[in-house]
Amino acid sequence: MANAAVISRANLVYGLCLPLAVLLGYLLASPFESGSVAVVVLVISVLSIPILMRWHHPLLIFSCNAAIYPYLVPGRPALWTIMALVSAFFLLLNRSLGRDVRFFRDRQVSFSLICLGLVALVTAYVNGGIGLHYFGSQNSGGKRYLTLVCGILVYFGLSTLPIERNRAKLAVAVFYLSALTGLVGYLAGFAGPSSYFLVELFPIEGGVTELNLMGADPLGQEMVRLGGLGGVAGGIFFYLLARYGLRGTFELRRPWRWILFLLAILATLYSGFRSNLILLLLTMGMMFCLEGLFTLRNVLTLTLVLSIVTAIGLPFTQRMPQSVQRSLSFLPVNVDTVVRLNADDSTNWRLQMWQDVLPTIPRYLIKGKGFGMDSDEIFLIGNAQRAGFAKPYEEQMFAGNYHSGPLSLIIPLGIFGSLAFVWFLYAATKVLIRNWRNGDPALKSINTFLLGIFIVRIFFFIFVFGAIAQDLAVFAGIVGLGVSLNAGSAAPETSLPEPEADDAGEIT
Repeated sequence: MANAAVISRANLVYGLCLPLAVLLGYLLASPFESGSVAVVVLVISVLSIPILMRWHHPLLIFSCNAAIYPYLVPGRPALWTIMALVSAFFLLLNRSLGRDVRFFRDRQVSFSLICLGLVALVTAYVNGGIGLHYFGSQNSGGKRYLTLVCGILVYFGLSTLPIERNRAKLAVAVFYLSALTGLVGYLAGFAGPSSYFLVELFPIEGGVTELNLMGADPLGQEMVRLGGLGGVAGGIFFYLLARYGLRGTFELRRPWRWILFLLAILATLYSGFRSNLILLLLTMGMMFCLEGLFTLRNVLTLTLVLSIVTAIGLPFTQRMPQSVQRSLSFLPVNVDTVVRLNADDSTNWRLQMWQDVLPTIPRYLIKGKGFGMDSDEIFLIGNAQRAGFAKPYEEQMFAGNYHSGPLSLIIPLGIFGSLAFVWFLYAATKVLIRNWRNGDPALKSINTFLLGIFIVRIFFFIFVFGAIAQDLAVFAGIVGLGVSLNAGSAAPETSLPEPEADDAGEIT
């Protein structure tokens, strides 16, 4: 045995890596063939296992607001859906190995989400299955079922593992500032075709198109909405409020904070979407109340500032870029006629669609409609709409894009799904209130913001815009981050009763 060959670790690594590199190089010569894509995804997945085992929780935190859509994954889902599944897998694996993994840090929130998931799965079953058109099914809409389930897994993935107190601020920064990845599309537009390879991970098509339209109209006479800026601005805006609070953001000794805050609002205006500006204004108002700033002095100061801004900006409203005017069009200001017609038309077809949809609600109270839809019918309705033979909203209505949170909930999932979602909102709000009142003072600004943005999101979902399949992950991410930061639900401190002394003066 003394003459037996000894294989070192380096030889073993080279022996495995070199043939693997040759195989991948051969497959990448024809990267768009399904077999090549499958093998490359499999190899990357296997090699990523050690990294994902160690860092799946931080990666899930990062992915919640990141604008990353891996091209190699079938259907090109958002990164957060992939990380939600990965995180759930490794948490279950650790639990099966006997490690201390607590899935139910708050039982009401956990059970309400499980109930909502069961309602969605039962609804899919009674309506003919999930329907994944990418895998050859005649029906489509299955991606919404998967998005809904992954939104539930986001909560469990975030809340199960507590975040160390000294890393709380870093976690909040990673959670919200990952929205800066939305700038990649605009950077690719400036860099030109040499950067178009970024489409493998980032949705750069929208940014490139928007910049090309702006280049064709440098004076801003045509309305070009920079939709990606809305998400980027929101990430910066929310991070500043979570990290410093409204009072700390406007601290005069830290000018970079309020300058960045105002730049985020300006970028929101250029996005051209009224809903983005409404969300930021509602969040500011909620933080104003939760931080105890609603005093006579602050109200008078705020009124004076708004009066000055209005007096200066109002005469120049119609000279602003049309995207900015459209963002402001819900306010009582004079905007360009074209902008006003565009905004009113967008509102009118939603109102008309809701009038057509509301009478159908009783039909789906017990057995929800589900998210499935026939692909051929969508194609025919789309062609009829473009030819002028269908209403301008008929394709959106058939596809379930109601642009209304309550309708997107009660029609696909019925009364049972609606009750489960209301239960979740109630339980999650209770958790966030307890953390706000009883949490660590070092997390006060973060807990205040998480409570405020959660309440604002509920109002926004009901009265402004919502889609349950996508928005559930937003709600679950907020409460999941709060539970992870506070290691559950913070309980009030209980003081022990003082010992009593007897007649002899001895303590009993």
